[in-house]
Amino acid sequence: MGLITMLDAQYRDDPYGDTLFALMELSHLEAARSKGIPEDAAVRHLSCVLYASLYLFNLKSNPSANLYHPYSRVAAQFYNRSLARYLLYAREAGLRYEHGRKLPVLCGSIVLDRRLSDLSWQPEEFAGFKLAYEYEVGGLDTHNVNPGLGVPMALIRKQPPQQEDTRPEDRFLPTIEQTYAATAFLRIKPEPESGNTFLADFELYDPMRTDTLRLGEVSVPLETDLTTPLAYMIANAPSPQGIAGLMDPEAMASQQGLYMLQPYQPDKIPVVFVHGLMSSPQTWVSMLNGLMGDPVLRRRYQFWFFKYPTGNPVLYSAATLRDSIRRVRMTFDPDGRDAQFNKMVIVSHSMGGLLSKTMVESSGTGLWDMFSGVSLEEIDITPDERDFLARIFFFEPQPAVSRVVFIATPHRGAGMAMGTIGRIGRALVTLPTTLLKTTTGVLAKLGQKRAAHASKAFMQMGSLPTGIDSLSPKNPTLAYLVNAKIQVPYHSIIGNEREAKPGGTDGVVPYESSHLDGAESELVVHSGHNVQEHPLAIREVRRILLEHLGDDAPGRGALQP
Repeated sequence: MGLITMLDAQYRDDPYGDTLFALMELSHLEAARSKGIPEDAAVRHLSCVLYASLYLFNLKSNPSANLYHPYSRVAAQFYNRSLARYLLYAREAGLRYEHGRKLPVLCGSIVLDRRLSDLSWQPEEFAGFKLAYEYEVGGLDTHNVNPGLGVPMALIRKQPPQQEDTRPEDRFLPTIEQTYAATAFLRIKPEPESGNTFLADFELYDPMRTDTLRLGEVSVPLETDLTTPLAYMIANAPSPQGIAGLMDPEAMASQQGLYMLQPYQPDKIPVVFVHGLMSSPQTWVSMLNGLMGDPVLRRRYQFWFFKYPTGNPVLYSAATLRDSIRRVRMTFDPDGRDAQFNKMVIVSHSMGGLLSKTMVESSGTGLWDMFSGVSLEEIDITPDERDFLARIFFFEPQPAVSRVVFIATPHRGAGMAMGTIGRIGRALVTLPTTLLKTTTGVLAKLGQKRAAHASKAFMQMGSLPTGIDSLSPKNPTLAYLVNAKIQVPYHSIIGNEREAKPGGTDGVVPYESSHLDGAESELVVHSGHNVQEHPLAIREVRRILLEHLGDDAPGRGALQP
């Protein structure tokens, strides 16, 4: 301690970078020796932060500072790790930001001045934080870390109560524990306020918006970690309910809809991910993690997820997706002024592609004619029943959707829906009571009119189709939709278990069912049905999203394997 006091006094009289570097190292060493006394260790860690900051950014002591010099890189590591340890101490001790709070260091103090943030929420709305340094992530091909200055963390948001007066921005947030990436930075003013007292601003940054720091005339990278907060949220979420959503759709009815990872951002284009049969939004974790690693994509896009019980008929789930998109629009852009909203991209997997296809097609009257053979107005049904049928059988392209990516989509059906697995699954599916009551009542009122005019294919179904029935190659709905014109650019990503060439099957969907003529692009990946998790599929979606930005996309055409 005596040596630190002496060197600190020496530095005050004669600012010199090497002296600061020695003080930084000695403070770190003293902190390591104080493990048994948290308060003492915290003082020493914060002292290390102070000296590292002065070394890096005080031009008087280090006029020829080079942030790429090996010593500067060491100082940056000392800064980050020591600030991280101090934040851990503050968390355990229950310390909160207070303007004017004095934080002791070995030879003086740091006084907190301002708290600055570019987060979507106020810091008070978070219940706590975890440091990215506390965890190791497994199970993902990519760990999105950007080296620089600052401490990456996962902020855990307080769960808002689900009430009628819930704020609009909260109604589309996931019901699981919400975790958001952030980076903490302590900006210490290089000149003492008085004596040995330094002023400092505590800053929180959203890495989805910010990836550099401005320090005087110098711009430096912000240290960020986007993967650890995502992995933490998924690890602490309830188990995926894909099977439950297939077998008992009614149990999941209250959870279906669009979910956003962050509040609605009018300056960003929505990307909507739609999962497939017996699945859930968690199926997109690898895809999301891969896309967030691209700085252009995370600045220009916002990522949403559609969750739905896959046991319901495809046309019913598609109507729910349409309603969800409209609900988001009416909530956040009722006047339709947000140009980015109308550039929406849907990325869909398996059955989700069938739902998504109806967002960009016109049904005309063909679907209803196949089902009924008589006009909707001729049937003696209630207004609610008529609205119900209109939602399902009549649709036009959604104005907001301007591009679709189909991944392993069974446009012409999948044989498994007719096999043993399909029969067993169909027998276990329990459709929602409300859906059954409504359709049963309508079918009864159709009576002989329907029997006389409806197509044999519809008549032979004998009962309301489940989600599994919807995938049957004999399903007349698929036959109709596959020939309908898709009115926006679309892309196909198809799996082949044997080789990355057209043909074969992904184990569930044959190539002939996934292929669509007229696609802007088609990529066949050597993969099974979960091709949405394959690195080449993720890379292809990244390419498509950059292409979607048009001439305003930095780095277009620069993708390399």
